[in-house]
Amino acid sequence: MLNKIKNKSLVSEDKLLKPNKLSICIGAVLLAGNFSLAAQEAENENVPSDKAQSSEIKSYEVIEVKGVRGSLTRSLIQKRMSVGVTDSISAEDLGKFPDLNISESLQRIPGVTLNRNSNGEGQAINLRGLGPQFTLVEINGITGTDNGTGGRFGLASGDRGFNFELLAAELFSNVTVAKSPSASQTEGGMAGIVKLETPKPLSYQGMNLTTTVQGNYSDVTGDTDPRAAILFSNNIDDVFGVAFSLAYSDTAFRSDTAEGGSWRSMSSVGRGNSSDLIANGTRYYNFLEERETLGSTLTLQYRPTDNLEVMLDAIYATMDNQRLANRNDMPAENPGPTLNTVVNNGVVTSGQFTGVQQRVGTNYYETDETLKQLALRATWTPSDNWTIRPFIGQSKRKTERVNDLYSFRLAENNSFDPGVVTYTVRGDHVDFSSDKTDFMSNPEDFLFNVFIFRPSVDDDKETTAKLDFEHFMDVDGLTSIEFGFRYADREKSLVQTQDRLLRVAGGPDSVPSLASLAKLLPFHVSGAVASPMQLSADPTRIREVFFPNGQLLPGMELRPYTSFNAAESWVVEEETFNAYFQANFEVGNATFNTGLRLVKTEQTATGSSVANPFLPSETITPVSVSNSYTRFLPSFNMRYQLQDDLILRLAYSETLSRPNLSNLSPSETIRGIDEGGGAGSKGNPNLQPFTADNFDLGLEWYFAGDGILAANLFYKDIDGLIDTASYTEVRSFPRQSDGVIVQGPIVFTTFENGASAKIKGAEFIYQQPLDFTDIEWLSSFGVVFNFTYADSTADFGNENDVRKTGLPGLSKQSFNASAYYDNGTLDVRLSYAWRERYLAQFSDDFGVPRFTDDFGQLDLSANYRVSSQLQLQMQVLNLTDEQMINQSTDQYLPYGVNQLDRRIMFGARYTF
Repeated sequence: MLNKIKNKSLVSEDKLLKPNKLSICIGAVLLAGNFSLAAQEAENENVPSDKAQSSEIKSYEVIEVKGVRGSLTRSLIQKRMSVGVTDSISAEDLGKFPDLNISESLQRIPGVTLNRNSNGEGQAINLRGLGPQFTLVEINGITGTDNGTGGRFGLASGDRGFNFELLAAELFSNVTVAKSPSASQTEGGMAGIVKLETPKPLSYQGMNLTTTVQGNYSDVTGDTDPRAAILFSNNIDDVFGVAFSLAYSDTAFRSDTAEGGSWRSMSSVGRGNSSDLIANGTRYYNFLEERETLGSTLTLQYRPTDNLEVMLDAIYATMDNQRLANRNDMPAENPGPTLNTVVNNGVVTSGQFTGVQQRVGTNYYETDETLKQLALRATWTPSDNWTIRPFIGQSKRKTERVNDLYSFRLAENNSFDPGVVTYTVRGDHVDFSSDKTDFMSNPEDFLFNVFIFRPSVDDDKETTAKLDFEHFMDVDGLTSIEFGFRYADREKSLVQTQDRLLRVAGGPDSVPSLASLAKLLPFHVSGAVASPMQLSADPTRIREVFFPNGQLLPGMELRPYTSFNAAESWVVEEETFNAYFQANFEVGNATFNTGLRLVKTEQTATGSSVANPFLPSETITPVSVSNSYTRFLPSFNMRYQLQDDLILRLAYSETLSRPNLSNLSPSETIRGIDEGGGAGSKGNPNLQPFTADNFDLGLEWYFAGDGILAANLFYKDIDGLIDTASYTEVRSFPRQSDGVIVQGPIVFTTFENGASAKIKGAEFIYQQPLDFTDIEWLSSFGVVFNFTYADSTADFGNENDVRKTGLPGLSKQSFNASAYYDNGTLDVRLSYAWRERYLAQFSDDFGVPRFTDDFGQLDLSANYRVSSQLQLQMQVLNLTDEQMINQSTDQYLPYGVNQLDRRIMFGARYTF
C-alpha cells in the first residue's frame, strides 16, 4: 500500500586548423588521459580507428578545460571526427552529467524531442519524428531491455521504447546518438541508435573519489528529498583500472490535472442522434508518487600490453515506485436528457446533462523493477594488421506490478440519483460541476462499486554474443575492412491475473461506503475551477475495512478470473543472427565506409485463446505461432574535407525496427467494459518489421576551436508501418456494478503491416564561446542553439486519419537554446527546450486521438568551485512553472491541463 506517500575536458585552441593538426591535437588529448573514451567512440561512431590515427599522434601542449565548456568541446570533437552523422553529450567532469535525467540531456541534441510522464519528467525520446520504439538504446554495447514507455500511468509493457526513469544520469560519462548507422552497428533503430557509456577507469589518471549529496525540493509538495551519488576510479600504471559508481534517490512527486477528456459525438454516448461533439471525460486527476531508485555500475579494465585490453562492465539498478492516480469524474456518457446546450461549429461548448454517473476511482500502482547487466569484451591486436573484438553480454529486466482500482459511485439514500452535471468550455479548460457533489464534502454518499486487482510480472532477458574483425591495409585508399557476426537470444514474458471484489447479488446493504476509507488530497491546477481538496480512497485502509481479521465482509465475494488471466498472458521468444562486411576508405579529402548487414530473425509467440475470458468455465486453448524473416541492410557514410574548417557529410542507410513485442502476442486484452460493451486488443504474431531508406546531406563549418555552424538535411522513406484494424464481437463479461455476466459488443483492435510514410526535415546547429572579442569578461560566455524541422506524410487507409499530417510523436518544429557562463570558478547554464504541438496518442479514450500542445521548459544549472575539491551545485527544473496542455481530435478541443512541478536541486560535490 502507499504508506510512503508524504505529507509534507580537453583542448582549448583559438582555431582548429588543418586535418593533421586536428589529429595531433586529438592525439595529445588522448595521451593526456582520455584515450579509452575516444577509442571507444572510434569503434562505435565510425571515427578512424586507433591504428589509422597512430601515425598522427604526437606530443602537443594541452590545456585541459572542465565545466560546461569542456563538455561542449569534447562533444564537438567527437562529432567532427566521426564519419557518420552523430551528436554527443559528454559529462562535464567525472561523475557529473549536465542533467539529472539522461533523457533530459538527450533533448538538447538536434532532432530529439522528449516524452514526459505525468510529473513532467523526461521518460523516453523521439528521434527525427519517430517514436521511442524506433530508436535502439545500447548500454555499454548491450541492447537495453525495456519496461515500456507507459505514458502517465507507466503501465505499458512489451513495447521496444526504452524508459530512462530507472537509471540516474550520474552513472554515465558519455552519450552518443548515431543518426546514420553503419553496417558494423546493431540494427533495430530505424530512427537511430543511442549509445550510453559508463566511466572507464583507464580514461582517468590515478585514483579519484567523487561524492555528491543533494536535496531535491518540490515546489508543489514543499518537501525536500535526498539524492546522493559516489564514483570511485583507480588507474594503476595504465595497466589495470577499476571504476565503481552508486546513485541513490528517494523522490516524492505530485501533479494535478483538470480534464475534459476525449470528445465524442452525442449519439455515441447515448444522447440522441446528434453528431455534435461532447466532452466525454470531465474529471480531476491527482497523481501522487514516491520513487526510490538505486543504481550501481562496476567496470574492470585490464591492459597488460599495447596489443590487448579486456573490460568487464556490470550494472545493477532497482526502482521501488508507489503511485496513486486518483480520478474524480462525471462523464456525460450515459443516456439521459440534455438541457440548455450551446453548440458552436458542431461542438457542445456548454450544457446541462442528467443521468450522469459520478465516481471516485483510486488506482494504486506499485512497481518493483530490477535491471541486471553484465558485459565482457576485449580488443586484441595479434599483429599490426589485425584487430579482433570478442563480446558477450546479458541484460535482464524484471518488473513486478500491483495495479488496483477502488471504485465508488455517487448515491443518495442508497439509491443512485446522479442529479445534473454542467460543463462550460473556457479556453484550454472545461469547467464542470454537479448539484450533488463537489468531490470534497460528502464521502458517505459514494457507495461501493467494484474493486479490481490486476497484478502482473514482466520479464525481459537478452543474451548477446559478438565477434568483430578488422584488417588494416593501404590499397588504393582502402584503409581497412571489417566483418563480424552477432547472435542474440531474447525472451519477453508477461503474466497477468485479475480478481474482483464484488457485492453478492441480494446480499446485505451494509457494505462500507467511501467514508470508511476516505482521505482528502490537495489539488491545484492554475486557471481551473476546482476545490482545493479532492476525495480519494486510502489504500492503507482497504484491508482492515474490507478484510477485517483476514476475513471477507459478509455480502462480498472475491472472484478470480482464471480465463482472463490466461487470455492476457504471453511469451515472445526472438532469436537474431547477424553477419556484416564493411570497407573503410580514405581517398584524398574523403573518408568513407560502405557495407552490408545481414539480419535473420526468428520469433515464436505463445499465448492462449479464450472465447469469453470472464466466464470461469471457459475452455483455455494454448496458441503458439512462429514467424521468421531475413533482411539485407546496406549503408554508406562519407565525410569530405572541403576546406580546413569545412566538412561535407553524405550518408545512406537502410534500417529496420521490429514490431513491439506485445503486438506479436496471440493473446487478447479487454478493457473499459461497461453495460454497453467495451474495447479490446489482440496481437498479430505474423507482423513483419518496418524498414526505412534514409538519406543525409550535411555541411559543418568549424569556424573556431569551440564553434560550429552546421546544417543537415534528412529524408526517410518508411515501409511496413503497423496500422490498426477493428472488428466487433459479442462477448460475455461481468457487469461492473455486481459482477453479473451480461453480453455486449466488444470492439477489438488488431495490428497489420501495410502503411507507408515519408519524413523530411532539416537540423541546424550554432555553437560558439564569446571569446572572439577583446572584452575579457565576455570571453566566459557562450551560446548553443539547435533547431529541427520535420514533416511527414503517411499512407493510411482512412482519408481522415490524423496521422496523415503528422506521425505520433512528431513535432514539425523544435529547438533548444542554451546560454552559459564559465570562468573556471563559476559556471551557469540556462537552457530552454521547446517543441510544437504533436500527436501524443493516436487512440486515446474510446479511440479518439489526443494531441499535446506547444510546450517549452526553462532549466537552470549552476556550479561554484569553492576549491579544486569542493563544488556547490544548484539546478532548477521548470523554472517558469509551465503547464502541459492536451487536446482532443484534430479540432484541438480542450482535453486537459496538467500542472507540472518546479523542482530545485541543491547540494555539494567533493572530489578526494
